[in-house]
Amino acid sequence: MGLRRNAAAALGALVLSGILGATISGASSTSTTLAGQGGIRILNGGTVTVAVPHLPTQFNPLTPGGSNAVTQMVMEQVLPQVFVTGPDMEVRASLGLVASAEVTGLKPQTVVYTLAKGARWSDGVPITAADFAYDWKRLLTIGASLPATFPLAGYRDITSVSGSRSAKLGTTVTVVFRKPYADWMALFADLVPAHIASRWGWVEAFSGTKPAHLVSGGPFEITRIVPGRELVLSRNPSYWGRRARLAHIVFKVTRSGAATLRGLREGSVDLAELTPGAGVDGVVTRSTDLEQTVSDSATLWQLDFNLADPVTGKLTVRQAIAAAINRPEVVADSIGLLVPDATTAANRVYAAHQLGGRSEDGAYLTPNDTEAVQLLATAGYPLSAKGIATSASGTPLVLTLTGPKGNATIVAAEAEIQAQLLQVGIELQIRNVTRSALLSTDLPQGHYQLALAPYLESPFPATTARLYTKPVGPTPNPVGVTSPTIPPRSGVLADSEREPSAANAGAVTRDVLGYDDAVVDRLFAEARSELNAETDTNLYNQIDTLLWQDLPTLPLFQAPTTLVRQARIVNVSDTPTPAGPMWNAQDWAIQVSPPPTTSTTTPGS
Repeated sequence: MGLRRNAAAALGALVLSGILGATISGASSTSTTLAGQGGIRILNGGTVTVAVPHLPTQFNPLTPGGSNAVTQMVMEQVLPQVFVTGPDMEVRASLGLVASAEVTGLKPQTVVYTLAKGARWSDGVPITAADFAYDWKRLLTIGASLPATFPLAGYRDITSVSGSRSAKLGTTVTVVFRKPYADWMALFADLVPAHIASRWGWVEAFSGTKPAHLVSGGPFEITRIVPGRELVLSRNPSYWGRRARLAHIVFKVTRSGAATLRGLREGSVDLAELTPGAGVDGVVTRSTDLEQTVSDSATLWQLDFNLADPVTGKLTVRQAIAAAINRPEVVADSIGLLVPDATTAANRVYAAHQLGGRSEDGAYLTPNDTEAVQLLATAGYPLSAKGIATSASGTPLVLTLTGPKGNATIVAAEAEIQAQLLQVGIELQIRNVTRSALLSTDLPQGHYQLALAPYLESPFPATTARLYTKPVGPTPNPVGVTSPTIPPRSGVLADSEREPSAANAGAVTRDVLGYDDAVVDRLFAEARSELNAETDTNLYNQIDTLLWQDLPTLPLFQAPTTLVRQARIVNVSDTPTPAGPMWNAQDWAIQVSPPPTTSTTTPGS
């Protein structure tokens, strides 16, 4: 059941129907017929092998070391989830931990979760309000170090978490907020067992290659870890709900895309997320057993402007650059080489195809070199007789673009931007560094003028605030300061000089732009507490309109991903979240009859 924020839902029950209290039995070798799927017969049990680049060494996703896609994929079906995000970026009921979740009042906003009967950890300890309360308090202390997609503001808005138990209602958890929080469905994901974390440590209990204290509250549990090689999930025999269709899911380490494709071709890998391209297409096309589906990933690539720099800190210069850049051409000559129908990103707050998002990029849909040249002249960089933008002293305008090394798509985008800016007299020097250095050092410390950087999209737009408010690192220079050069520093950096979790998450997690606008701050605060869906959406689109006016970033494209699977694996779909295809892995199954047919699918199919 899809769920949306709106006033009616705020006053009524949001029932998460379908919780089953069936007794869990061992894996069966028999098959069953799936109703409503044309008589397809599936195996009761079986194993699916998923390729991953590495295994977790921190199994708590709510820690800096665990806030990455691989950890989330592994733990998505192990830790309890109240809500999950589907392929359409819409939040859905998880049908596991709770039987219902309802907003019972607004003054103050109160959410009551009724836990599913029999909900317990795999060591036999019941799941109760104590887990919710412990997680809330712990996340208040650690949340500031987690990526922007973590809903820290929501946890800060909570005033109390309490529980009760009755013969009629069962176990309930009541959460009271000091003010309404529209994205309350983002809270209490990856519920961590309080009795484990309180004794052994929020980080320590889940650290290492073979943590001794892992327990499950989901359809699967971790049963085997071979460090550096594979990790096995098996049906959780203590699970109170409908048991998973598969008996096991194996995460197998493959060190490269080529190795993953080889595994898919040979059958040692059943499912993998890959960067789309001719190599993947060729393997799938030549196979009679593989299918691929191309879709948007959670990664939005943007051109960042350093507002603390005396050149890119000028709005007219940013406008000139944006006017000169042909974004559709940049997309066509970079990501478009992998996915021919790739499109430009038009909104920073909402992902592509996400409900509520509007295209706010009208002023920069079509490049305008004449306007760009005029804006450069206004900014003090008229064209010379040789067509070079120069300062009043005759110095050519030379800018530096910093990006991650080792990414062919980004290198292609850099080259196209370089060529386009040269058409309006701007010389662009390209400097590529490791992705880790870009995210954890160069961006937060302001060692850039322009940068190509990845951002993670979220189904919960309130979390976007951390990317465009309260800047870290250098802020716009005072009048009279002309040098942007800040020598790198060694030693331990202050929180204001770094991005916690950025390198591990693989994306920007804070405002590294030096952008600070009181109106944007106010609109984010209003939207966070707005429970009317239409008003809420309008506020977030107003924010994006202001960001298009101020241009701290220029959105380019949402990176695509392709999910390749053995055709016999059914009920699999990808999501633009760190959980990837694991969001509904309890429903995966192996088709045994009729023999599956293969087809190559495309974005949006």
